[in-house]
Amino acid sequence: MDNLEEQAKKAMKLKNEYLHLYELDQNKQARSKELEYLELRKNILSSIDENIIRQKSISIRKVRERVESKPMIKRIETGIKSLDMELVSDSMKLRGISGGMALGNFVQIAGGKGVGKSSIMLSILTGFSHYEKVCWFDFEMGEDRVIQKLKDFNHNEDNMLYYAASRKLDDVVDEIKFLNASGVNHFVIDSAMKINVPNSDRYEKFSTISGRLSELTSSLGINIYMINQMSQSADGEGRLAIKHGNDAEYDADFIFFIVKVPMRNQHGKVIKDENGIPEVDHDNRMIICEKNRQDERLFKVVIPKYEIIKSVVEIEYEETA
Repeated sequence: MDNLEEQAKKAMKLKNEYLHLYELDQNKQARSKELEYLELRKNILSSIDENIIRQKSISIRKVRERVESKPMIKRIETGIKSLDMELVSDSMKLRGISGGMALGNFVQIAGGKGVGKSSIMLSILTGFSHYEKVCWFDFEMGEDRVIQKLKDFNHNEDNMLYYAASRKLDDVVDEIKFLNASGVNHFVIDSAMKINVPNSDRYEKFSTISGRLSELTSSLGINIYMINQMSQSADGEGRLAIKHGNDAEYDADFIFFIVKVPMRNQHGKVIKDENGIPEVDHDNRMIICEKNRQDERLFKVVIPKYEIIKSVVEIEYEETA
């Protein structure tokens, strides 16, 4: 893997070189560097795929020995303290240890329009950027808006990678594999609705997306955070469900629904407008964890706006498997 990581870093260097040469209008040299980069990238992706294919069935004894010999599992905090305190076992919470997420998870984040899904995920990703490289797959906002929005978050911009190229699922998967080879472990995709899966109907599209990305998280040991939409029919019935999400919900290791919180008066009663519609508390959002394969704990937690904007990851800790 070290050799693969070195190759990936060399490829990234070649990419920066050919882009710089294009800026200098040295097109012949740039094309030569670009071809070298593309060939190396192709070899890296081929090596990754071969490694994945070689993963075969083994005896349960070997599985047990491998599990027992694993090093301490590293969790990294999201930087949103209210959420981190829920992402921890009760025994650790009693010792005052806050939580976080281990690697190898496919995380679905769903909510209605304007509820703050992108802001919450930017808060988490920028927090991670203080410790390692991360990547934002942006198919929604555009780079001008992203740069403006990032001003609200404390982040290490050298560790923040940005992708807004091809929306084809195969290209997205290849980019994740390539970046992981160079050491990137956290990827946010905004959003599932904009990914293109050729020759598929709507149901097949979302089933294929969730299946491919879930497989990547387990085979590469990475985290992918997929921003999605709420099912309007379920929302109208007061249920929580991902739009076109039967397989997406099945494949996910975590499912977080982000919902608005109603305003309440000093007596705890919901405040309504003249039409009887509850007024929204714009300073808070609620995260509802509907699925959690990490430790099976389901929860609801209210997140104050001040924990999202300008949030910074401060603590890392390790936990045994």
